[in-house]
Amino acid sequence: MNLRFLPLALAFLVSASVLPLAPGAFAGILSVDTTQARIPISSVGPSTVTVTWQVVRLGGSAPSNPGTVSSPSGALIVNGTVLATIHRPLSRFAPGPAATNENLIFTETFTVPQGVAFRAIKSGVPIVYQRTFTDSLGVTPPPSLSGTTLLTPSGPGSVPLNVSRMELRFDDDSRFKVLPKDRRLRAVARLNTSGSGLIRGQWEVATAATTAGTPVFRPLALVRQPVAGSRPVTITSPPLPTRFEGNNLVRLRLDEPDPLFDEPQLQYYVTPESPLPQRQDPQPMLVTSPSLGTPLTLTTRFAWQGLPGAHLYKLEIFGAPPGPGGNVVANDVVTAVPLDRAPDTESLRGLRPLTGIVVPAAVTELRLQGHTLAHLPNDRRYLWSVRALDEEGAVIGRSPAREIYKP
Repeated sequence: MNLRFLPLALAFLVSASVLPLAPGAFAGILSVDTTQARIPISSVGPSTVTVTWQVVRLGGSAPSNPGTVSSPSGALIVNGTVLATIHRPLSRFAPGPAATNENLIFTETFTVPQGVAFRAIKSGVPIVYQRTFTDSLGVTPPPSLSGTTLLTPSGPGSVPLNVSRMELRFDDDSRFKVLPKDRRLRAVARLNTSGSGLIRGQWEVATAATTAGTPVFRPLALVRQPVAGSRPVTITSPPLPTRFEGNNLVRLRLDEPDPLFDEPQLQYYVTPESPLPQRQDPQPMLVTSPSLGTPLTLTTRFAWQGLPGAHLYKLEIFGAPPGPGGNVVANDVVTAVPLDRAPDTESLRGLRPLTGIVVPAAVTELRLQGHTLAHLPNDRRYLWSVRALDEEGAVIGRSPAREIYKP
């Protein structure tokens, strides 16, 4: 009787032995999605973000296929480069009911660093946040599948950084200096910016050894200045070298963003020794060009009569009441007759020069460069004057204040 039922028993054992290999024992991930395709974040600081993931797991036939779906970390990606990793594991047990797919929900909260937002703004692309989920029982479909959502910087600083203007002055608010050796001096750059990002550049100086010909600038200090939102930015240089006698130049050269203008530069002249107190009134200096009514342009020629004992000359331009000057002529006028013997010093009293240039005593005429003229707004009247300084930096001569109009 027992032998009679032996084939049936063997059949049952064979069926039972293959049950673990039945289709219902396999699992995999069908899809990974988020509840929000785009999530706005701050463009001016770190942002706290909450992301909800929906993972669909394949359901099999009977019996059930329990397992675990997990993701060890997430990645913040800009232009294909991982800039930050969110080391926060997500994991859920999946019961694996027979003959039906499972929907698993994962919710996480994390912080997006401000630097990642800056990089996205600079590149003009959103941040891609990506996670890969893996099924512990998965074979087919693939046991792992990735999902993404986009993090988009928004607000007034969400556009790429741009610098529209740069103004350079020394730390006493002047645009050029004559100072003794080893005196402390710094330059200050004021930039008008829009958008957000990172200003990259360097302070550079050209010492007196190279400025007699084509200036050779060398690095002084690197600049790395984050900017958030459209606002003015002030960048101060390290102490400038003042041990080189003669004419020195300093500038802030921008690497990023690319400037839409020629970077201005400042000039400072270092004298051999500390200036001595003036023991006599400056002598009057005679100017020969430009004549009254000549407009101020790149071709305007400034000329004066040399003064015995001068070591250098300093041309200064001051502000005057706005409005066009009278008798403006189209062409420069040069006269051999000296103009204005009596210096008008009262009209310049209390005024700070807007710009200027220093030249050695061998030079008695010049034309202003574009970066110097850029300090002077158009459609304005200005006063200009030339001063002569001796080897000790003392003022020994001064021309009268004369008016000129910049159209």
